[in-house]
Amino acid sequence: MDKLYPRLCILLLLLCAAFLNSAQGQPAFFGNPFVKNYSTEDFKGGIQSWGIIQDKREVIYVANNFGLLEFDGAVWNQYPMPNGTKVRSVYASDENTIYVGSQADFGFFKPDARGNLQYFSLKNKIPALHQNFDEVWRIVELKGKIYFLTFKNIYCYTPGKGVEVIVPDNPLELSFKLHESIYTQEWNVGLCVLENNKLRLLPGGEVFAQTRIASVLPFDRNLILVFTAQDGIYLYDGQEVQPFQVEKGSELEQLVINQAVMLKDGTFAIGTQDNGLYLMNKQGKLLLHLSRREGLFDNTIHTLYQDEHENLWLGLNNGISLVELSSPFSRIDGTKGVSGAGYAALVSNNQLYLGTNSGLFASQMNSASHSFSLVPNSTGQVYQLRANKKRLLVGHHNGPYTVADNRASKIFSGQGAWDFVEIPSKPGYFILGSYDGISLLQEVDGQLQLVKKYRGFQESSRVLSFDSNGTLWIAHGYKGVFKINFDQAFSKLVSINFYNSKNGLPADQLVGLEHIRNELIFPARYGVYRYHQASDNFRKDEELSSYFHEYEHIIDMEEDIQGSIYFISDERVGKISFDKFGKPLMDDRLFNNIRSRLNDDLQYIRVLDLNNILFGAKDGFIHYNAAKGKAMSGFRTHLTKVINTSQESDSLLLAEHKIAETANLTLPYKLNSLRFIYSSSFFESPEKTQYQYYLENFDKNWSEWTEKTEKEYTNLSEGKYTFHVRARNIYGTVSEAKGFNFVVEPPFYRSRWAFAAYIMAGFFMLGTFFYQVDKRFKREKNQIILAQERKLNQKETEARLATELSEQEINRLRNEKQQSEIDHMNRELTSSTIHLINKNEVLNNVKLELQGMLKEGELNKHSDELRKIIKNIEQNITSDADWNQFELHFNHVHGDFTNRLQERYPDMTPQEIKLSTYLRLNLTTKEIAQLLSISVRGVEISRYRLRKRLGLDRSDNLTDFILKF
Repeated sequence: MDKLYPRLCILLLLLCAAFLNSAQGQPAFFGNPFVKNYSTEDFKGGIQSWGIIQDKREVIYVANNFGLLEFDGAVWNQYPMPNGTKVRSVYASDENTIYVGSQADFGFFKPDARGNLQYFSLKNKIPALHQNFDEVWRIVELKGKIYFLTFKNIYCYTPGKGVEVIVPDNPLELSFKLHESIYTQEWNVGLCVLENNKLRLLPGGEVFAQTRIASVLPFDRNLILVFTAQDGIYLYDGQEVQPFQVEKGSELEQLVINQAVMLKDGTFAIGTQDNGLYLMNKQGKLLLHLSRREGLFDNTIHTLYQDEHENLWLGLNNGISLVELSSPFSRIDGTKGVSGAGYAALVSNNQLYLGTNSGLFASQMNSASHSFSLVPNSTGQVYQLRANKKRLLVGHHNGPYTVADNRASKIFSGQGAWDFVEIPSKPGYFILGSYDGISLLQEVDGQLQLVKKYRGFQESSRVLSFDSNGTLWIAHGYKGVFKINFDQAFSKLVSINFYNSKNGLPADQLVGLEHIRNELIFPARYGVYRYHQASDNFRKDEELSSYFHEYEHIIDMEEDIQGSIYFISDERVGKISFDKFGKPLMDDRLFNNIRSRLNDDLQYIRVLDLNNILFGAKDGFIHYNAAKGKAMSGFRTHLTKVINTSQESDSLLLAEHKIAETANLTLPYKLNSLRFIYSSSFFESPEKTQYQYYLENFDKNWSEWTEKTEKEYTNLSEGKYTFHVRARNIYGTVSEAKGFNFVVEPPFYRSRWAFAAYIMAGFFMLGTFFYQVDKRFKREKNQIILAQERKLNQKETEARLATELSEQEINRLRNEKQQSEIDHMNRELTSSTIHLINKNEVLNNVKLELQGMLKEGELNKHSDELRKIIKNIEQNITSDADWNQFELHFNHVHGDFTNRLQERYPDMTPQEIKLSTYLRLNLTTKEIAQLLSISVRGVEISRYRLRKRLGLDRSDNLTDFILKF
């Protein structure tokens, strides 16, 4: 009975799975999820990645061929192993420690003083007997101990202590952590559990004695799911093993599995050796298959990891891929067989049709793969799809088409067809809008035929619809709106009315036409408008317009069966739903992720049903699963580095691992220029994540949002600062602000000691000031006393003044007399000098004539007497007596000039004294030459020597110097 009960449980479970499997007609993934690939050039690592983990800061770590990789959402960092070996496993503990396992070594990375990760090997803690081991393929933590799992031994490390070795009797395969226990496969024994540092074979586990296990995962409280590498999937209840039934005929029946993980929604992700990724639910149904064809870098998946935001990371044989499983959006593009930009979509006869600029594509709605194929004869631009009984109407660039039996047929030859609208009052009749007007079509024997082309209206008719009165409206995107009335038989046009900005619309251009709440509305350049028949003009619909911004242009709108409105505008994409009181609820943040992907030619929305909405994209279509939604959970912002830029080369002050531990960073004033580098842990479209920063005590407010991941501040003044940074992801969710405190110390001249000195100097200056004030007070007091005394002695002063005036007059007369005498003496001196010059000139001329006569021999008999006469003349010319007399008078007139000159320049020669004297009299060079009995050239030479004696520059005037001396 004990063995029968588990079997019944398994049987009942499988029956439930089969029932649920048959009940689910529609696959979980309409298209393929978005995939972000990282190449080896992106993360600067080796091609193979063997393990992925996320720490408490939500930073991703990867075990890679080139070492440990770290990804913070913005930058990849690489930490190679000291011995250059490959990292095979990685585990992030809560102690800011990253454990890694490599080839014949294991240990951990821990931040150094600046926050950079540094490796510490634990191999030296292993007993020498067990240091020879192979690669560490798994690392798990259990009850505060770290287990390094190899194919040879299990190594148990107690942080801060030693390593204990668990030696099995047989070689091991991969090991797993499950339900706070370690499961492993002992070869030739089976599936075992580690208990009290010993391996115990589980009941029934011998089934896996020689069957390699890829993963062991929880299935429910009592069952576990065992994924083997090549022999299928099994359910184990603790006693017996039963095959797990997967969807028959699916690829799940034949997989080579490297690893499987259980996702947060209860489904299973399976990484295979050669065929990419598979998603399977608990009923064994295939939900999704992704390979290189669907956008992965590689088909070989070594490891899988689901992060905090439910994204699935894949460590590939060549690169790393991120699959956005949590997103409600998926893509229907070339990976599903659809090529070109999306323009139209429709479900008809259990077929999903998609129209692109390349043609019309179709797929069965209940197809698990949703693989599309091109409808024959439909190649070219498709504009619109309309359902008509068992046929599909296609607005095509080549004309109007119908699709039946999976083949497109042209209705008639003509120019391009935009759209079809059925005439409400005439079943089986359609109005066709084309490039050059409108036409009437009729269904005859199940076939559409052209009845007539209407004359008198040749405008392009892309957007057209009938109102409740049977009037046809056509919105022309560049002109306005046309209202067309037909006769009762629709044989001709009765009237054509044209409306534009003159009739209430805000502009002639960009007027649309939509059916909302079974009424015709006209989204215009801004605002939503309705036609008022009584006044024959357009008026703004205040309610619908209030849902949008004042100048927002609504491009396309679509309503689901619950009245929710999906829209595309020139500003955003969104959904307007209504609560039970009719209050509108705007949701546009979720759609930010797809806005840049949408077709910007003719934007398009199609509501297939309540939960499936398609948007025309630049590449195919984007599917929105309204039932799935998206959790707008918070995410983290990281301040990853603080770098000093004050020096010639930048220097790292702190990295992220130490920033959180640093309560307050103190910097000297010379390091007052800093660069902050930051990132966020939101990995969906990280290039579109924006950041705001704010430096408290410097910035007045938060900065504008920017996609830059760093901010630099230069020449900060001394003081306390707090740098704040926060991120906003593509969905508009803002993370909690990250703060970092630091202090810039003042320069030495603004330090405490300097201010103490300044205070002392201030007191000294204050004392000096008071002293000066007191002194000035006393002085002013004395001045007042003196003023009184001046008043008392005023009469005496006036009398003395009169006496002084008399004395001044006498002195003036005396001075005039003295000046007259000086002038007279100066004239006499000048006259004497001139006389002396003349005398010397005459004597010199006589001397020259006598010398000439002696040379000619005219007076030979009197030559001796002549020589005596010449000698007497020369002595008379050079006689000092005349000079002494002259010098006496000269010094008397010129303030003892020669004596003063000799006192200042004691090395001056008598010749230089004489030259200075003659210069003082302002004599010419020729006159001076005669007085000195030298040539004019000699005077010039003497002047030059005198300048040197007086120390004059070339720019100084010698005569001016003598006259002013």
